[in-house]
Amino acid sequence: DEITMNFVRANITVGPDAQSQIDSRELKMFQFASPDRTWALILSESLFGLHTSKYTDHDNFVQRFRDGLQIFLKIPDLSLEWIEAIGFRYVDLVKPLAGEPLRDYLHEWVLPPLPDVAGKLDLIQGMYIAMYKTPYGDLRFQSLRNPQMTLPPDLNTPLVQKNGWASDIPEGDFALMDIDHGCHFSPLKKVDVDMVCNKLLELRSSSRELFDQAGKEHAINVWKGEASS
Repeated sequence: DEITMNFVRANITVGPDAQSQIDSRELKMFQFASPDRTWALILSESLFGLHTSKYTDHDNFVQRFRDGLQIFLKIPDLSLEWIEAIGFRYVDLVKPLAGEPLRDYLHEWVLPPLPDVAGKLDLIQGMYIAMYKTPYGDLRFQSLRNPQMTLPPDLNTPLVQKNGWASDIPEGDFALMDIDHGCHFSPLKKVDVDMVCNKLLELRSSSRELFDQAGKEHAINVWKGEASS
């Protein structure tokens, strides 16, 4: 798959001789997907990545990433030489079983609160965002309660839409948990497959711990298939 995205940048100088300049450019992005479109490598002039709708475990994910990166590094003139940043992102749709409240699945600190006020407030949608410094980089945690789509807006790309990964909006109360953990390098680092994969394993540790603390015991049992409606 190939898509072209257009970026527009405006430069405006404020003053007696105010000037404005608008630059636009195109960015091509390529996707190399599995036959069932549940896994795909993505490549652009500034990005190499792996995304999936069928995540099983981190070791499997990193091994697939490793295999893909090693293949691309063997392509002549591709120029995958330097790394500016490495990141790992979990996005989870939290949809309670029929008749169960969202509060049985996620701890109170995860969700935008429902205040008890005179006249009663009916929540339409809400968001909670926090940024953390970790031993391995910077971590952003956000939860979206009853958003208008089942993916964060920045991930609802043409490629993701083509893959059919966006679920229908559930009925009732639901949430998205979005954990984005990454590190930056200054100066840039030379591409080294072992180093990159080790960093992905490190970034996973704090992300997974935060995920486990966000979910209640009942939620973990449901996700493991140990509970039913």
